[in-house]
Amino acid sequence: MSRRKRLPRLGVTGGIGSGKSTALAYLRQLGAAVISSDDVVHDLLEEDEIVAAIRERFGDEVVVDGVVSRPALAHVVFEDREALDWLEALLHPNVRRRVEQWAREQEEARPRPALVVVEVPLLFETGWNESFDHTMLITAPADVRRKRVSGKLTESEFQRRLEQQMPEEEKIARAEFVCRNTGTRHELRDAVREAFATIIAAATGRHETPASGR
Repeated sequence: MSRRKRLPRLGVTGGIGSGKSTALAYLRQLGAAVISSDDVVHDLLEEDEIVAAIRERFGDEVVVDGVVSRPALAHVVFEDREALDWLEALLHPNVRRRVEQWAREQEEARPRPALVVVEVPLLFETGWNESFDHTMLITAPADVRRKRVSGKLTESEFQRRLEQQMPEEEKIARAEFVCRNTGTRHELRDAVREAFATIIAAATGRHETPASGR
């Protein structure tokens, strides 16, 4: 019996307010197995060893009743580049291990998904894009994204998040598929569907013209 091909892997990224979660939902509907690295981080922040390390580094102000307060932690690290670097060094290797384990589990799933999708906010910044067969950027102008998250972040908080990330133009240049989320949800869904079809066609040996959405 011939060994089955490894499932294609897609890394999805985009700035805050770009619409990554909506794009992931569409990919799941199309038959992809989807995981968000943010969700993995959320789980890690409940582990005793991680909580203890964060408490030792930042004190009780970021740990409430034995649980890391994500808003309090974000307030600290986005004000201090050294603190953010420390936190990323603690979390990122663990996130990658968890995601790789999950991806291997998808290979053995019955039925198998059509595609393995991982949402990574800092996909290009961390070099994690090199581990994926394909990359997708969900993008929108900064003013549009700012309006979308105005109820969650202040103007200064949003700006600090932008400063921690690669310029949007550079991410657009690096991504294989670029889905511009400036219109309706139907338009975003169609762009995601087209990229999905291209990836599946490549994996099965059929030829289709790449759809970048650029």
